[in-house]
Amino acid sequence: MFPQFPTSCPIGYYPPQNQIPGCPQNPNLQICPQNLDIQNQIPGCPQDPTMQICPQNPNYAENMTFQQQLVFQQMDKNFSGTIEVNELVTAYQQMGVSESVAHILLRAVTDKPHIDRDTFPAFDNMIQMLHRAFMQFGQPVLNVQNIEQALVQCQLQVQTALVHQLIKKYSHDSGADFGQFLGIASYLLLCKKIFMKFNNQGRVTLDFQGISNLGIWFV
Repeated sequence: MFPQFPTSCPIGYYPPQNQIPGCPQNPNLQICPQNLDIQNQIPGCPQDPTMQICPQNPNYAENMTFQQQLVFQQMDKNFSGTIEVNELVTAYQQMGVSESVAHILLRAVTDKPHIDRDTFPAFDNMIQMLHRAFMQFGQPVLNVQNIEQALVQCQLQVQTALVHQLIKKYSHDSGADFGQFLGIASYLLLCKKIFMKFNNQGRVTLDFQGISNLGIWFV
């Protein structure tokens, strides 16, 4: 007896022909994603027998952990193999991440207009680092001092005056929740990325603090 398949047909599922004739979320696929018997295609997941997703799926980059494969699949709503800005907004909607913050998150990790399987591990590691730094205080909203400490932990030490400016830019009060903290931190990560990129080529005349101060007027 075949297991029940969700109608979304995520990557890694191989429904039999008489169960799901096509992939409703991707009409370009005649079969979702292949017309193969799951019992012959995927015998099970040795890492987690309760999961129907095969961690050995060759569609995933080798540098992704099994957990990252699952998260990537959940975020890739249109099964394009990439994560777009709108999918980032959807994934972090409950955290209050806006489209502008999602753009900065994307740009902090990659120069591409999307996150693919090669860049997702770096993105996931960044989110996990920021989450740990935020959650260490056990508060839903951090004050200025906590935000500074969290940024220092992420190697994003800047002057207090700039932290105040960023709080005003990404928050409506004197503190920041996690979504707003993501905006602050991802902005600084983007500035640091720009600084490191040009500094290595000997073409930067501003330090990290200077770039961060200047960039706030443009991002």
